[in-house]
Amino acid sequence: MHQVAILGAGMAGMACARTLLRRGCRPLLIAPGHDVANRGETLSFRASPHLESLGWLGLLDAETAIACQGRYSVWGSAILRRNAFHQEGASGWHIDRQRLETRMARTLDADGLARQCAEARRLSRAPDHVVVDLADGSSIEAEFVIDCSGRASVTSGGEAPLRRLDKLVACYGIFELEQDVEAVPATLVEAVAAGWWYMSMLPGGRILLCFFTDSDLLPAGLRKDMTLWADMVSHTHAISARVTSLGIDVAACAQLKFAPASTTTMSGMIDHRIVRAGDAATALDPLGANGLAIALWSGIQAAESVAGALAGDTTASRRYERQFLEGIASYLATQRAMYASERRFPDAPFWQRRNDISLETISSDLEA
Repeated sequence: MHQVAILGAGMAGMACARTLLRRGCRPLLIAPGHDVANRGETLSFRASPHLESLGWLGLLDAETAIACQGRYSVWGSAILRRNAFHQEGASGWHIDRQRLETRMARTLDADGLARQCAEARRLSRAPDHVVVDLADGSSIEAEFVIDCSGRASVTSGGEAPLRRLDKLVACYGIFELEQDVEAVPATLVEAVAAGWWYMSMLPGGRILLCFFTDSDLLPAGLRKDMTLWADMVSHTHAISARVTSLGIDVAACAQLKFAPASTTTMSGMIDHRIVRAGDAATALDPLGANGLAIALWSGIQAAESVAGALAGDTTASRRYERQFLEGIASYLATQRAMYASERRFPDAPFWQRRNDISLETISSDLEA
């Protein structure tokens, strides 16, 4: 029997594994082999102390990250503003997540982390252990399981189901810049009637262009019609101006990609001998740009709580759950304020839905 099984090999799962290894535990990391999607994500400055504590701050270099030089937004008015929602001088990094996570994985391999390339399908709880049933028909027994398997978490449902607060999806394309084109590594966000646009640099002279809206509000035919995508861009202000200045032909995008981006919450992080972290616990709307920092923090804290439980101390588990739920409640309040500050589209379904979310109901669910 294993002491600890970790489900998922994203940032939360790897932070969890690194923390346990440094605490003298020998966890088993269970995750199917797959490529990490590159969506031009921003790593918040809040992640810095977590990366440092894990010995990973040095993994951020020219190949994996670009220091962000601020956040600009057209939000709440037609005026382009700098740092609408972020602390001055502390904007974080634009990262190549695929390369960064590959480097993190190499440090874990050097540490001797045990891995099993498999997909967890079902968990069964026993008084003193958890049985993890795998897709190949085999099973693993562990004293504790830490679920870092993301939005498709196998531990959701039952006593603590995930609650989906919206239908947000990301529609995006990545463009190579010409060698003689210089782009300021800053984030640009623009609100429109049907949702909001996000544009940022990627290491290696690439640009991400992303549109966020609800799945039922996506224009019909968008998945195959690049001229429709180009027309949507043309109806923006700051986004279209930057696209033009960088010489990007958005209609030439080979293929648009789509990914879920909704906010989901869970009322409990601890379920018997199962601990949740990252998106398996709560997945966040990317507007706040804190998802990866929370993944790192929660992976570390989930590992600390299990290490404490193995030693017979459950105070770390209770503290982790309380801090996580308090943090999510605070984030949701901030998120609601961000959306409420945009009042130019009162009749648009996308904005009406966000103004209709009851923060009081969400908070009571989290505290239940």
